[in-house]
Amino acid sequence: MNELIKVGIIDYDQQARIDIKRLIDQYNSNNQGVFIEIIFDREKLSVSKTQQSPVPDILILDVDDQDFRTVEQIKKVYPDIDIVIVTNNDEIKMVRSCFRNGAVSYLLKQSCSALLIKTIITTHEGDSYVSPKIVRALINQLRDSKKYEDLLTARELQVANGIVEGMSYKMIAYQHKLSLDTVRIYVKRIYRKLNINSKGELIAQLAV
Repeated sequence: MNELIKVGIIDYDQQARIDIKRLIDQYNSNNQGVFIEIIFDREKLSVSKTQQSPVPDILILDVDDQDFRTVEQIKKVYPDIDIVIVTNNDEIKMVRSCFRNGAVSYLLKQSCSALLIKTIITTHEGDSYVSPKIVRALINQLRDSKKYEDLLTARELQVANGIVEGMSYKMIAYQHKLSLDTVRIYVKRIYRKLNINSKGELIAQLAV
């Protein structure tokens, strides 16, 4: 009996959803021993509809034109769903946000769509796939941010990364169990150490 992988698709682009379904249908027609069943495809997340059974094992999600909290919302409702991002969005800030909130694979449409089936199966088996372009960008970011890690303390880095990721001072304080005044003190120290004067300059330096 073939192994079954249940898949859901959320992508605002109807043609992209059609292309994904065609790739999966072509794969299934070859009877590879693993059958991929598409249980829904939609333009955007609807929690009420997503809560209807059956629940997918893998959710293919394009983060473009979606609420920026979509990945987080999905994982809160269904922590066991493996989220595979399939998008043209290669901004490292978006990549980091998706992984931080629970995505496990990140595939770029324009360069890696042929690897979609492999990514679905690999992810279902407990591994991950990340497009080479994204891997290189993440490596570059780690290398370029090393100099800032040498300048800032661990707590200052937490605050700085929170700002880069779009969090308010209040959200940073809540996440790291700090007072709002303490967060402001850390921000002043960060600005002084990096010789900058604004949030925009901080993002420009840390968000490679």
